[in-house]
Amino acid sequence: MDDSLHNLHLIAGKYYGEEKTCSNKIDYKSLETAEKAGLKMTKKTSKNLEAYPCYFCKGWHIGRKLTQEEIEFFSDKSL
Repeated sequence: MDDSLHNLHLIAGKYYGEEKTCSNKIDYKSLETAEKAGLKMTKKTSKNLEAYPCYFCKGWHIGRKLTQEEIEFFSDKSL
C-alpha cells in the first residue's frame, strides 16, 4: 500500500469513527496478514475487500475498498 492510500485510510477512519472502523473487527498486526485474510474473504463473499490501517488501534482491519468519491473527498483533508 502506498503512503498516500495509507494516509487516506487513516483520515477516513478518523472521520467515520472508532465504532464503524475499529470496534468488533479483527486486529491484524501486519499488512501482510490482513491482505491474506482479505483475499480469502473476498473469494468467499465476492465482495471487494481490502486491508486498511486503523487510526484508533494502529493495527490493520479488513473492509470495503474506498470509493472514488471517498478518495476525492479525503484527499484534501489531513490528520
